[in-house]
Amino acid sequence: MPSKINLESILVSIDNFFNRYPFFVATVVFIWLVVIPLTEEYFQKYKFISAINAFKKLQEDPNSQLLDIRDSKSVAYLGSPNLKILNKSVVQVEFREGDEDGFLKRILETLREPLILLFVL
Repeated sequence: MPSKINLESILVSIDNFFNRYPFFVATVVFIWLVVIPLTEEYFQKYKFISAINAFKKLQEDPNSQLLDIRDSKSVAYLGSPNLKILNKSVVQVEFREGDEDGFLKRILETLREPLILLFVL
């Protein structure tokens, strides 16, 4: 048993595998780089959008609403977004981990209409 790892033999073995099974390698690469990211994006419950796109959608859709779930310290330090241009206000409901049911109840009480397009900050 040699005491050193022969890097050249490892690379030759990998090259031989790629040459012997090119369709298998191409299929695995396609699944890894295309199929998995697309399915993750499709099955995601929420989508990330930029602040500019969120502002445009808030402007275009009269039923859209901005929900601020930051804690009170963050809101006090950073302030809340100003949506007076859009004649809308920001709904602030603090999210605390472990109180998901209470959080959902507070959101439903605050919004009153569940069929609203939400943007969460």
